[in-house]
Amino acid sequence: MAQFSAAPSIPDNVWALHGLVECLGRRGETDQLPGFQARLATALAKTDVPITSSCLCRTSVHSGHDCCH
Repeated sequence: MAQFSAAPSIPDNVWALHGLVECLGRRGETDQLPGFQARLATALAKTDVPITSSCLCRTSVHSGHDCCH
């Protein structure tokens, strides 16, 4: 499996972390998932609005394992 890292120019960006955590989970790539989930939880604690997706304009979530391909 590939090693992932958050974008170095904007570390711990809540939107990027949300997308990465969602995608890794859906793909079953769980090696790095706990670390990114912890970083996401920290980033979410600092937000002033609820963040429920990796993009503010996203209005729905696809079920299944095909959203990240």
